[in-house]
Amino acid sequence: MFRRIVVAAAVLVLTGLAVTPASASAQPAAQPPVAAGTSSCAAIRALLPIAGDGNYVLNTGSHLVPVYCHDMAGTPREYITLTAPNFSQYTAGGATQGTNVRTTFTRVRIDPATLLVDINDVTFATSTGSALQSGNFAIGSMPYGVAASCDFAASGVGRVDLGGTAFVLAASWVLGGFESRGGATLSADGRSADLAGGGYCGSLTPAPAIYNPVNPTVPDFHLQLACGPHTLVDVLLGRACVNLT
Repeated sequence: MFRRIVVAAAVLVLTGLAVTPASASAQPAAQPPVAAGTSSCAAIRALLPIAGDGNYVLNTGSHLVPVYCHDMAGTPREYITLTAPNFSQYTAGGATQGTNVRTTFTRVRIDPATLLVDINDVTFATSTGSALQSGNFAIGSMPYGVAASCDFAASGVGRVDLGGTAFVLAASWVLGGFESRGGATLSADGRSADLAGGGYCGSLTPAPAIYNPVNPTVPDFHLQLACGPHTLVDVLLGRACVNLT
């Protein structure tokens, strides 16, 4: 009962504030809209045409979700700003020539209704290295939360770190491919996971397994998150993910 009262009070306070996106580098401040009908960045843009890129709090009906709204003047999309290093790597060696391919993420796209991350969105990612698998298959980038190799070892590595965000991991990882091996080591607080995966050729991906998880292109909302622990202050400052149901 106390939790419901706190959430209801926070929603009332937040909805009374002005709509002002925070700067991209700042922590999300208490800026609505968080009223019903503001369940996406597109909905905010429709409600307030002058709204620009920045931090907002969405109300999906089941959650209050702090997000970074990107491309508000074009196709608005929702992202989580990552404050710690996050990367996925395909490690060269064995049947793969070239150099390790590492994709580093500074923001990841999220579906605010389901809290699923689109692991193939590389809008806020950079990739280094170039590899050629089996002499004819080029690898230039990696999805989020994936580790892979083709050297009979779990030499592919990755790091998912939600520290400093409003979210925790609610996902599991599975092996896929041929002679696959490796695993994920999750932190006690559920904020991060260290990944090791590979085989000949094999990978470690968020469940369910993905065939040949390299060179991301089409959207794939595949990595499940959940609302993390928060205080009333976090709620009032618009930096908490809150379960409303």
